[in-house]
Amino acid sequence: MSVDIASKGIKNSQSFIDAVELIEHVLITIPTITEDRQTLIKSVEKEAQMIEDEIRKVKEEAISHIESLENSLLEDLKLKKDKIVANAKVVMKKIEDINKMTQDKKDTFDIVEKHGSEKQAFLAVHVHKTDLNKLEEKISTITEKTTYSSIRLNSKYPKKNITSIGTIETTEVPISTKFVKRKKRQSQIPMVHRQDLPTFIQKDAITVSGTVGGLAVNYKDELFLTSSCMIVNQRILVYDINEKLKYQMNLSYQPRQIALFPCKNTGIIMKFLGACMQFIDFQTKELMNEVSLKECEGEGVAASNENIFIGTKGNIIVLDSKGRFIRSIKMKNDKLTPMYIVLDKSGNIYHSDSEVVYCTRIDGKNMFTYKPSKNKSPNGIAIDNQGYVYVVVQNQGVCRLRPDGTFSDLVVEDCLHGTLSDICFNKDCTKLYVSHKLGVLVYNRQ
Repeated sequence: MSVDIASKGIKNSQSFIDAVELIEHVLITIPTITEDRQTLIKSVEKEAQMIEDEIRKVKEEAISHIESLENSLLEDLKLKKDKIVANAKVVMKKIEDINKMTQDKKDTFDIVEKHGSEKQAFLAVHVHKTDLNKLEEKISTITEKTTYSSIRLNSKYPKKNITSIGTIETTEVPISTKFVKRKKRQSQIPMVHRQDLPTFIQKDAITVSGTVGGLAVNYKDELFLTSSCMIVNQRILVYDINEKLKYQMNLSYQPRQIALFPCKNTGIIMKFLGACMQFIDFQTKELMNEVSLKECEGEGVAASNENIFIGTKGNIIVLDSKGRFIRSIKMKNDKLTPMYIVLDKSGNIYHSDSEVVYCTRIDGKNMFTYKPSKNKSPNGIAIDNQGYVYVVVQNQGVCRLRPDGTFSDLVVEDCLHGTLSDICFNKDCTKLYVSHKLGVLVYNRQ
């Protein structure tokens, strides 16, 4: 077959259309990847500068600590030196006294020896015998009990023992920009049909005497919730896997959101209208240290093993596990505060303010946004083990979003007239907990 015959009508063929679309797709993707890398460079340079500042701080603290040890060592040296010198001077004074007494006796016996008679010599020996015995005893005591002291430095920490003041770690998360090959575009996003998605039926309800603030489930599948009633009954309530109350912890302040460290018995409580957070040890049931948020009234909170994420006006601040500031992730709307925050298994941050639900990558790149219809406000967020996003929407119920942030369906209808607030799953996502003004609704997966 000739080329002329084979090429007839090729511009209208699927092959030519695919080739043109592929070129366009590549050209569209390239600027996005370039922008992503430029953002990465700026982010890494900023993080590197922060690490350099931290290294300098560690160095300064180490130098300050060494100077403190130096001062302590020099003070100890002075005390020991002064003690040895003082003892030596005491001995020298005794020696001077003995020398004077001995010299007096020598003068006496020299005169007797040169000019005295035998009788005078006899009398001198007997008269001065006691004094001579005392002189002998004194000088003997000094020579027997006096030691020769020396001082030296016993270096317990030689330079070779100081091998490191820290390590530099890198973390990697998948790039948000995906290039999908032309022939496989339709199959890249796994589609789960509506009938394959789980449904949830209400099984139980937990009634609380007070307003429920936040919800969380720990690695033991225990449910934690905060509750407050005016200035009394400010508590953390802990329930077992059967929704039976295990214990409660009374607080002196009104709590809001709660976050638990994965695989640990510690958590964080945000204070209502307070610019600080409280660490809590649930093993000992004791309040630990408070950390100030520097005049930023934190709202939403989430925790990983390494970091704490707190919503403040226009930002999510990232802290280490001790509550020390690392950096801020700037939000698109700098006038609103992330009220609810959760993390998925990849470390992506899902958060909602009073208008929009966001999925943000750890480097600050936005993955998707979802705005409920009819200007309804989103509240709590939960992620199931398939990556579906569950959002409490006021006056609507619990909406289920696909992993790409598009609306899927309504899982739970709001029958409590807009009082639904927070939401979380149990460990294996077979139970769904939804809080409202006076308690928690418990749904079982069907």
